[in-house]
Amino acid sequence: MKNICIASAFPLRLLTAFPLLLACSISSATDSTARPADIKTKVSESVQAVTQALNGIQQLRGEASSLSKPDASKEDLQAALAKVKLALSAIDSTESQNLASDANRFRGRRFDYMFDAAMLELRLGNKVAFLNFLESSQTWVLIPSLKNYLTTPAFASVQDDPRFKAYLKLAELPAKMGRASVLATPYKDNISNAEKIAGLSMFWSEVKRSFVNFHNVPDLDWDKLYLEYLDKVTQTRSTREYYQVMMQLAPQLQDGHTNIYAPDELQDVFYSRPALATALVGKNVLVTRVLNQQLAQKIQRGDEIISIDGQPVHEYAASKVAPYASSSTPQDKTVRMYSYGLLSGDQSKSIRLGLSDAAGKERVEVVSRGQDRDVAGEPPFDFKMLPGDIAYLAVDHFESDAGVKKLESVMPSIMKAKGLILDIRANGGGSSLHGAAILSFLSKKPVPYAYSTERQESNLMRAQGDLILLDTLRAGISKPYTKERKEVYTGPVVVLAGAKSFSAAEDFLMSFVTLQRGTVIGSATAGSTGMPMSFKLPGGGSARICVKHDSFPDGREFVGKGIAPDMEVVPTVADIRAGRDVVLDKAVAVLSK
Repeated sequence: MKNICIASAFPLRLLTAFPLLLACSISSATDSTARPADIKTKVSESVQAVTQALNGIQQLRGEASSLSKPDASKEDLQAALAKVKLALSAIDSTESQNLASDANRFRGRRFDYMFDAAMLELRLGNKVAFLNFLESSQTWVLIPSLKNYLTTPAFASVQDDPRFKAYLKLAELPAKMGRASVLATPYKDNISNAEKIAGLSMFWSEVKRSFVNFHNVPDLDWDKLYLEYLDKVTQTRSTREYYQVMMQLAPQLQDGHTNIYAPDELQDVFYSRPALATALVGKNVLVTRVLNQQLAQKIQRGDEIISIDGQPVHEYAASKVAPYASSSTPQDKTVRMYSYGLLSGDQSKSIRLGLSDAAGKERVEVVSRGQDRDVAGEPPFDFKMLPGDIAYLAVDHFESDAGVKKLESVMPSIMKAKGLILDIRANGGGSSLHGAAILSFLSKKPVPYAYSTERQESNLMRAQGDLILLDTLRAGISKPYTKERKEVYTGPVVVLAGAKSFSAAEDFLMSFVTLQRGTVIGSATAGSTGMPMSFKLPGGGSARICVKHDSFPDGREFVGKGIAPDMEVVPTVADIRAGRDVVLDKAVAVLSK
């Protein structure tokens, strides 16, 4: 650090101070005696401060470049590296990220203020000025939701004006372009070839434009795959066959938040399952739960599935299940192959299961899909006190604030506990907000969200033949969750996680790990989170595409990898057959020390 000159380093402090400088400048310029020119002057001064800081960062890079010539000494290279790292520390600082976010919002305020001015013009009877604003704004922003407001009585004086009517019609354009509702045709047994091609083309184009995780499939030629599937979909003879083909396209992207779903009318054809829960345990496929009383008379927990419809179980999973499994990691794919999708299929067709019991005796059982699940499971968000005054709460999902409410209701018991276990092993996600709310009961620190980015590209650069894919910080997302609680549990905490911990459950775990709030026990999570963009397809189907990429606040990746536990504990075949929860047992042992 001694090689960094003060002249270069000083402007970096201005960069981190910019939001405060700008706020203070505008505040001081908007008192009752301020003139319009004062505000412009103060904003200009703040922008100059940022420019000076950015120039300082660029100067650091220039100094580093001068030090790192081909004949540079080791000491010069070390000095150059120190300068580059200092510049990076300023760019990566929370203040700088907030500055980038604030700058986007600051720029976006132009429309708000122009609309305010136009409304005042209209109230003053200046209809032409109001309509001029609408026409000028349509070239740079169209907001569909504004149409509802523009049809209120406040705009009665211009509602019959042709220019006003033309703007209302244009306001519908984003919805047409973004969701292509005209392509969302209803279900019929065999949609037309035009509909089939349109559905494929829509998914292909939306992925090409918005999908954020192409870096996880660097060898995928998406255009070539499109041409291959054009031939496939036009050869299908029914809507069922069409979706059977289409549902194999999304998994090529290797992303758990990118899927194609069959129409509701085909749900029982593709997704019906028997009342059994299964899992891959080691190399064995086991029945882990039997959820129907009648079925429980012939199949028991711990029975090994060795074949399905006469085909060895692993061959069956590879050929009949894996092609339809949209997954981000090997552990996520395993869950989808051997737990979620293994026995899914046509409700009208029974399954022949080749089974082996604990003694190795083999048999075949015929099982129907779609049976009633009449065996009671654990209550939702199960809470209990375990031996040693250890509190346990199963956080089943983040689809609603039910988990937050449950935690809040049992806080009196938790506050007396010597340790707390939060179980997210079966949590498939929902909203990250609910996970952050739970963590606010466990730490007084602000709860960090993921570092989130979205795709951005310049059409002008495309026209010049130089396309750059740029992940851009999503405005406001990086700001932590803060909420004061009357009671905050400060005792030791263990989170149980596994490959079924998915999406917002992983965001929760990411925040928990970043806060260094406790220990994670179990196995690696699914490695798939983000925000999916959903849209309808021809024939009643639907699709979604992941359009937001999340990582740890410090940039560490977990999408495509999963979040590894501090202590890996996985059950064995013997554990499943004996009904032992070795992951929970390990957590109790850790907290009992």
